[in-house]
Order: sequence, then C-alpha cells, then structure tokens
Amino acid sequence: MPLPANYRLNKRISTLAMHLMKLGSGRSPDEQVNLRREPIRKILLVRGNFRMGDSVLAAPAIYLFRKNFPDATIDFVGSPMSRALFENLPIDRHYEITRRFPDAMWSYFALIRRLRGFHYDLAVEVSGSQSAMGAFLVGFSGARFRAGLRGKRDRWLNIRVARPAERNKYRSLPALVAALGLETEEIYPKLILSDAEKAEGRRHLAAAGLPESGIVGIFTGGRVSRLKRWPPENFVALAAALRSRGAKIALFVGPEEKDLIPFFQKALGAEVPVLFESSVRGFAAMVAACALFITCDSGPMHLACAVGTRTIAIFQKADHRHWGPPEAVCRIVYQPGGAAVDQVFQAALEELPRAQSGGTPPLA
Repeated sequence: MPLPANYRLNKRISTLAMHLMKLGSGRSPDEQVNLRREPIRKILLVRGNFRMGDSVLAAPAIYLFRKNFPDATIDFVGSPMSRALFENLPIDRHYEITRRFPDAMWSYFALIRRLRGFHYDLAVEVSGSQSAMGAFLVGFSGARFRAGLRGKRDRWLNIRVARPAERNKYRSLPALVAALGLETEEIYPKLILSDAEKAEGRRHLAAAGLPESGIVGIFTGGRVSRLKRWPPENFVALAAALRSRGAKIALFVGPEEKDLIPFFQKALGAEVPVLFESSVRGFAAMVAACALFITCDSGPMHLACAVGTRTIAIFQKADHRHWGPPEAVCRIVYQPGGAAVDQVFQAALEELPRAQSGGTPPLA
C-alpha cells in the first residue's frame, strides 16, 4: 500500500531541509564529558515521529532525565500526538513538529530558531534508533551537548553513543540513558490521566451499554501497509466467542478502520458497541476503563500498556522481540503465518480473571 501523500511530502521537505543544513556544516568533534558533573540546567528531548506508538515509547525518557536532573528545565520536541499524550508528565514545555503542507515548508527552520534561543545545556535524540529528523533537530538545537546514536546521521552530534545491545524498544531507551553515564532503571511507558478524564471514559462506555467493570476492549486496527492488522472477520469471530462466555465487549476502531464500522455492526449486532473516539486522551480513558485490551501490534497496544490495562498483543510478523511489550504488562500471541482466533480466545480466557476488578466473576 503506498504511503499517504502528506507523509511523502513531509519526508521530501525534511530531507531537503537536512540536506541544505548539511551543505553548510561540518562534522562536530566529539566531546569527552561526564554529564553527572556538568551544570545541566536546560534539557531538550527529541522524538521526531508522528505515530502514537513511537510517542508512547519515548515517555520513559522524561522520567529518567527528570530523575537524573530533578531541578532542570526539561522540554520535549515531538508531534501533536505526543503533546496530547504527555499532558501531566513532568516536562516544562512541548514544541511541535508538523507535516501539514505548507506549514512544513518553514516550520522546521522556525523551530530551530526558537530552540537555539533557549540555549540548552543538553539535547538528546531519544528514539533509540538513528532518526534523521531527531538528529537534525538535536544537532541544530544549539545545545552545548548534543547526544544520540553513532551512525550515518550523527554529524551534528558531539556525544555519539554506540547502539545498545538491547534491541527491544521497552529496554533500549534505559540502555541509552545508561550509555550516557546517567542513572537508569527498568521503566515502562506511563501516561497520566486525570480523575475527570477517567470518569469521562467510564461514562462513554456506560452510555454504550457497558458495565462499570470487567470490560474486554478489542481494537481492530493495525498498519495495513506493514501487514500488521488481523482480518476483520477474525475480530468478529473473537468478539462472538468471548460474548458466548459472558464477556462484555467494546469494539474499538481507529481512523483507518472507520469504513468497517457498518460491517462490524451488522456482524455483531447491537449487543457489541462499535466505538470510535477521535480524541487520543478520550480514547486512552476508555482503554483505561477496560479490564483487558486485545489488539494487534499497533499504537493502541503501547497506549493500553501505558495506562495500566492488561493487554493481549497479536503479532502477525516475527518482530515481537523488537516491538513487543514486556510480559509484566502484556501477553504476546504470535504464530508464523498469523495467529488463529482460537489462540487469542484461549489467551483471553486465561488472562481475564487476573485482569478483572470490581468483583466481576471470571468467564466460565
């Protein structure tokens, strides 16, 4: 499936911007520095990506740098998605990157001007990969120390870190912080919803005819271009099987699945509400109200883990060791050639009793 036109345009604009900057700059020399002994008062964290999952996976960087530098100003550069997700996290300000045309034509240069005016002591590209956009923004931030992974995109950095041996995305970020000589720990993404947001999420589910507890959320999305989404018929079969065991199901669709709403409604009937929520925090609040959340490898998989909902993740490809959440928060179902409905159903029967709250009896 071809990439969306706005995505392709943004890639071309950002590539051109970086090429122009590259022509006017040399390779920065390495700095030998002990960051723990430096007066680090202003920190910039950068994750130049627009997808939900990548934003969620960057959240631990905020906690780790706040732990190491409790009195520093910590700012973040990310997408509108990360701005929404990071509400209530311990950052001071959030700068947005954009891929909207024609804003993207000039916004990167305007952003760099703002960043340079703040005179950061430390800027870090926190993707755990060699992100071109992240390295570009860190490099031209004007920070005294500019850190990221060593590689073909490190010319603007002056602290170049070897790629950690740990490749799982839930563990590579703490490993990157350790490689910078800072205190680290095993930490998973955590998003903070207010009590009012949680109550609103429960109200939305109640309005759909669902109980206060014991809800099984099923997200029907996944990147089709990366062959990550289960067939829609599998979601219908899974929901029907769980309903036959007495489970209360909330079937969620994302923006890319909205055209499937009539199909799901017809196949499952009125007893299984099909829900679409455009607000990412509103969606997160409903996910947080579920006892169990079942999803393919997707942004909502990471989101569900980050709001504390026990998750079953269906992986269609053998990359679960790289992208899969830890067993402490998620159960992964993977089978070469595609996981069967029966496998996911059995996993749900086993997981739901430990995930349920509020006295809801386990499924028979």
